[in-house]
Amino acid sequence: MNTAMKQRLVGTVVIGCLAIIFIPALLDGEGVSPPEMTSSMPAPPAMPEVPVIQQERPEITADTLSASEPDADEQAAAPSQDTDTTTSAPPAPERPKLNTAGIPATWTVRLGSFGEKANAEGLVARLREQGYKGFNRPINSSRGPLTGVYVGPVLTEAEADSLQRQLASEFELEGVVVQFSIEELEQ
Repeated sequence: MNTAMKQRLVGTVVIGCLAIIFIPALLDGEGVSPPEMTSSMPAPPAMPEVPVIQQERPEITADTLSASEPDADEQAAAPSQDTDTTTSAPPAPERPKLNTAGIPATWTVRLGSFGEKANAEGLVARLREQGYKGFNRPINSSRGPLTGVYVGPVLTEAEADSLQRQLASEFELEGVVVQFSIEELEQ
């Protein structure tokens, strides 16, 4: 090899080594600062204060009878001071019975049980058109799942019996009076 070629090779190797040393130092980003980021976010909107509504238990007349007021049962047992025997006072309405939680027990009339949910929904629609409080709920039976159609609830069993007779004459369906349970709706 001649001298000129050797000098070219040595020069190329030196330039390559210098490049390997200095190029990473130039490209590491040192000395270069990113542009400042500014944001112009608006202030959060003013939220109106939401009033807190305290739930109140509705007043039930059975809960508010004081010791000085006679019970409806005591009034019915007290002799009438009217001497006119031709008119009699209407019987006192039946008082609803309270369950263990102190909530009045309620009653419904079950008009029927349907295998097809569409049939049950059709009857509920007819009941509601006539102004009745109709609803349906699933029933488990030995024949499989059914959909029961109910009307109510009402506070006393006597009201439920009266409602049953009324529904039997209007819809020609013999219903059954059953006690209403909220727990069954939640299933």
